[in-house]
Amino acid sequence: MNYQWIDKFRAYPKFHALLQRAFSSEIFKRILRGSFWNAILNFFSKGVSFIGTVVIIRLIGKEAYGEFGMLNSTIAMFGMFTTFSISQTATKHIAEFRDLNRPKAGRIIGLSFLFSATLGMFIFLIVQLTAGLIAHNSLEAPHLEGSLRLMATGMLFGSLNGAQYGVINGLEAFKENSFLGIFLGIMLTILKIALTYWFGFFGAVLGMTIEPFITYLATFYLIRKLLKRSHLKILFRGALKEYRVLFNYSLPSLLSGMLIFPTNWYTMSLLATNKAGGYDDLADFNVANQWFNVLIFITYILVSSFLPIFADLWAKKQFYKVNRIVKNASLAILAIFIPISLIFLVFGESIAKIYGVEYTGVGILIFVSVFTLIPQSLCIVLNNVLVASGRLWTSLSVFAAWSVTFIAFTFLLLSYSSMGLVIARLIAFVLYLVILFSVYRSYYRKSSLQAQTI
Repeated sequence: MNYQWIDKFRAYPKFHALLQRAFSSEIFKRILRGSFWNAILNFFSKGVSFIGTVVIIRLIGKEAYGEFGMLNSTIAMFGMFTTFSISQTATKHIAEFRDLNRPKAGRIIGLSFLFSATLGMFIFLIVQLTAGLIAHNSLEAPHLEGSLRLMATGMLFGSLNGAQYGVINGLEAFKENSFLGIFLGIMLTILKIALTYWFGFFGAVLGMTIEPFITYLATFYLIRKLLKRSHLKILFRGALKEYRVLFNYSLPSLLSGMLIFPTNWYTMSLLATNKAGGYDDLADFNVANQWFNVLIFITYILVSSFLPIFADLWAKKQFYKVNRIVKNASLAILAIFIPISLIFLVFGESIAKIYGVEYTGVGILIFVSVFTLIPQSLCIVLNNVLVASGRLWTSLSVFAAWSVTFIAFTFLLLSYSSMGLVIARLIAFVLYLVILFSVYRSYYRKSSLQAQTI
């Protein structure tokens, strides 16, 4: 690629030298390529999804949106840890073996599909069997039982999508995935709005059920093209030979998901069943949480290429390069999210008004949610190092500390309704960051000393 444009900054020697140093680094260029296409995808998909959510909120009303948000969180609790565990596993190992050992890569792809389908079906059956119990006891909303059962169907295909996205990322097909994601995002958002307009609350539920099914079909078509281009095949025969991948990588990731997503769901259910505000308070939290979920994509764009790069550098014992990336990424996070947080502190109340007069006073909740992105983003960077270095069981134990802290402070602050919940989450992430940084610092020093003695 031609970087002659850098010479246009010769009038600024320090900046010119910085650009030359950056673009002469293969690591920087790898990060840049992955981040660019992920930025394009997230910008359009998150933006379109955000607009669609605002329209749906206005169509179904505040209390119904609180119930709808609780349904989504319940399904996410069951479904997300299945996609989370296998997606990371597929990405790491397919990237590692796609050129060195194609039959092994094909078996890992087959194993990923088998595992995601089996686990997805298992979780689907659990939801079907316990939907009545969850709706009556946990949600205290018996009328949501049918909607919960329906959305579980979409969750099954969501599990398969997790494996497929792992394959796409492992093949580093970020450009193709971006184009497909933008197209699907626009089409599916229009479909969900239309269904909500025609059928109300049921239409919103139906839209969320159909979305993962259509995504599965389109993504599978893309994967077939990518595998053909990479001279790879999906190998189900002999796939079980790679079972160690599941134990060493997928299992701790799965257990982490079983901590993270149920914790989020349980704390939200405590707020929903709180007699003081109930689903009205949950709707306030969901509005604040929407900004939290929209802006976290900035962090995911920044770290989208970190996992394979960290794994490569750690294997080569180039720990100082890992540390340099961690420092630079941390400074970038602070430079991005501190100004954004200040903007929401000043204009949060005006932003809340776009949802309607019912959400007056929610501005401060949005600010706290956005500010929480600072410790969470720093945690994501550090956790990538643990994952890349193969210390997933350590990562799991740190997640457990986060979960316990979040639940404990939610109980303590529940009397403050939705504000108590966002404050509890902030405290949990700050403590999580302190522990994670201590673990990273210890491993970095130990690994550096071992490398010096070799």
